[in-house]
Amino acid sequence: METTSLLLQAVRDLSRNLLLFGILLLPALHPSLEAQSGRKFALLIGIGNYPREGGWQPINSSNDLAVISDALRQRGVPDDNMFFLKEEQATRAGILNIWKSVLLPRVQRGDVVYFQFSGHGQQVADDNGDELDGYDEAIVPYDSPLRYQAGVYQGENLIRDDELNNLFTDLRGRLGPAGNLMVVLDACHSGTGTRGMAPARGTDVAMASDEYKTAAARRTGDGLTAPQFGAVGANELAPMAAFFGAAHNQLNFEARDEQGNLLGSLTYALSKELSQASPGTTYRGLFDEVRVEMSTIAPNQQPQAEGALDQELLGGRLLERPSYHQVVRWNDPGSVVVNAGWIQSLNEGAVVGLFPAETRDPSRATPLAKGTVTRALPFEATLQLDNSLREKQARSCWAYVLEPNFGDLRIGLSIQLPDSHPVRQALVKKIAENSMIRLDETPEVYLVASGAGAQLIGAGDMLLAEISGNPAPDAAAYSILERIQVYARARYFRKLEMRGSYLNVDFEIVPVRLDPRTGLAAETLPLDSKRDPLGNVHLKNGDAFRFRVNNRGNKAAYFTIMDIMPDNNFATLIPGPGQHETPAEYRVGPGQSVDVPNLFNIGPPAGVEMFKLIATEEPVDLRPIVGGAGTRGLGDSPLKKMLDDVFSDQAVLTRGGSAANTAAGAMHVYSTTFIIDK
Repeated sequence: METTSLLLQAVRDLSRNLLLFGILLLPALHPSLEAQSGRKFALLIGIGNYPREGGWQPINSSNDLAVISDALRQRGVPDDNMFFLKEEQATRAGILNIWKSVLLPRVQRGDVVYFQFSGHGQQVADDNGDELDGYDEAIVPYDSPLRYQAGVYQGENLIRDDELNNLFTDLRGRLGPAGNLMVVLDACHSGTGTRGMAPARGTDVAMASDEYKTAAARRTGDGLTAPQFGAVGANELAPMAAFFGAAHNQLNFEARDEQGNLLGSLTYALSKELSQASPGTTYRGLFDEVRVEMSTIAPNQQPQAEGALDQELLGGRLLERPSYHQVVRWNDPGSVVVNAGWIQSLNEGAVVGLFPAETRDPSRATPLAKGTVTRALPFEATLQLDNSLREKQARSCWAYVLEPNFGDLRIGLSIQLPDSHPVRQALVKKIAENSMIRLDETPEVYLVASGAGAQLIGAGDMLLAEISGNPAPDAAAYSILERIQVYARARYFRKLEMRGSYLNVDFEIVPVRLDPRTGLAAETLPLDSKRDPLGNVHLKNGDAFRFRVNNRGNKAAYFTIMDIMPDNNFATLIPGPGQHETPAEYRVGPGQSVDVPNLFNIGPPAGVEMFKLIATEEPVDLRPIVGGAGTRGLGDSPLKKMLDDVFSDQAVLTRGGSAANTAAGAMHVYSTTFIIDK
C-alpha cells in the first residue's frame, strides 16, 4: 500500500513537471486514455498536365489546389500542416512516399486529416474478384499512361480503390476513434466528353485487354456506384467521410469560376460551402449544400458521398467563422480589400458596409463608409468606398454585406460553325445587338454542327436546343438567342441563395402513394424510401408528392416554391397557376409547419431537378415572370428591381446582362435537389 502511494505521488510529480513543457504523460502510462491533439492536416494532390505521350487530356487540377487550400486555411488548417504534390511530382512512387514518409509520421491519435486527389480516374481489370462489374476503380498518377499494352504497360502504376482503402485504413488506425478523415476525389472513371466542350476528368477507356473487356461485358453487376472505401469501419478506427465528383458512369466536368478559370466542379462547390459552414455542420449537411451548388454548374452530374456522414465536419473542430469580414489591405483613402470573395458569394457589384468594431447588428447601425465590390477573387474583394477612411480607421472596421449581388446574366458563347454557315452569320449579327452574350469569352454555351443543323450545348454537356435540317437563318438565330436567355435566367435563379435576418423557412418533399381508383393520396411514404445508398433522392415519372413547409425563424413568412427543371425550364409550383390561388394563402407562422395540400406528379425530362423556396415578409407573386409577363405582381418588394433586371428583355439590352442588388436579409431562399430517373 505504501509502495503504491509513493509510486502515484512520483507519477503526479513527474506529470506536473512534464506538463510545464506541454507534454501529457498520463496516456503513455495508461494506454486506454489516449491523447487527443486535434491538430488539422491536409494532403492535396493535383495532376492536370499529364505527359503528352501518355494520351491523357489536359485538365486544370492546379486551380483546384489553390482554391481548396485557401478554403482549408480559412477553417483552421495551418500552412505547416498542409502538404502538396503536383504534376510530375505525383507519380505512383511520389504519392506513396509522401503518404507513408511525410503524412503518417506527422499525425497522432485524435488528429484530423483532409485528403484530396484532383486528376483523372480510370477503371482497371479487377485483380482479386471483388467487383461485380469486373473492374476496380483507380486514381491515375502522373506516370500512368491511358492505354493498355500487353507486356508493356498493364496498369502497374495505377492506385486502385483496394490499395487506397488500405492506405486510408492504416491512417484511420493511427488517428484513432477520436480522429477524423475526410477524403475528396475530384475525378471520375467515365468518358472524356462527347462534344469537345469543357474538359471532363476520367476516361471510358478501361485499363484491360480486349479479351477481358469482352468477358466483363457479360457480367450482371452494374458497378455504377462510387468506389467503396469501408468508410465506417471498426471502433478503433477514425470515422471517415468521402466525397466524389460524380458517379463513375458519369462525366465529371470542370466548371468556370467567377473569373472564367476552369477547376473541378466538386472543388468549386466544396470550397464555397466549406468556407461558409458553421461549427456543428455534419458531412451530410455539407454534402447537401454541395449537391445544390453543383446542380447549377454541372446539372447532369450527380456527386456522391459515403461513410460516416452524420459526424461533425472535420471531427467537430472546424474553426469558427466570424459573422463579419475584415479589411486586410488599405490601398488608399477610397479603396480597401476585405478578406472575402466569390467563395463567400461576394461578387462584383455587391455593396459592403464598414462599421465601427464591435458592431453586432449592422441593421441598427450607420456604416462609416459603404463600398462597392469592383474586383472579386476567391477569398478577397476590392471595395471602392463612398467615403474616405484613414488606414488605421479602415483596418479596425467590421465589414458586413448590405446588398448581395448574385452575378449577372452575361454568358460566353462559342460558335463552332464554319464562317460561311448562314446560321452563324445571322447569329453574329443579332449578338452584336445583345450585350448579354459574349462571343468566345470563357464560353459556357457552345453551338456545334450536327449534320445539316446544329446543337446548342450548355454546362455539363446539357443539350439545350437542336436546330435540324436547313432552317431559315434568321428564325434559327432568334430561336438560339431565346434559348440562351432562358438558360442564363435559370442559371441565375439556381445561384440565388440568401439567408434572411429574421426569416428561416425550409421544406420537405413528402412522397405519397395514390389510390389508383380515386387518384387521391392513400398513404404517405418516408422520403428515405426514395434514397439510394449514397443519400441521393430518386423520383421517377409518375411519382406523386406534396410539400411540408417549416418555419424555423421568429417571424411569419409568405412562401413561393419554384421548380427549375433539368433542361433549365421554369415552373411555379406554389402558388399554383390560375387565379384561384393567391400568394397570401401560403403563409407559415414562426415555429410552425404547414402541410401543403396540393399534390404534384413527377414528369420528364430526366436529370437533376431543383426546387427552390423563396420566403418573404409580404406576399409576392412570382408566377408572371414564369409566364413572361414581367414583375407586375411584385409591387414595391425588394425582389422587384432585381427580377426586373433578370426577366426584362429591355433591361438585359440596356444593362448588358447585369442584375441589380437586393437588400441583405430581405428574403430567405432554401433549395434542394433530387434525381429524376429515366
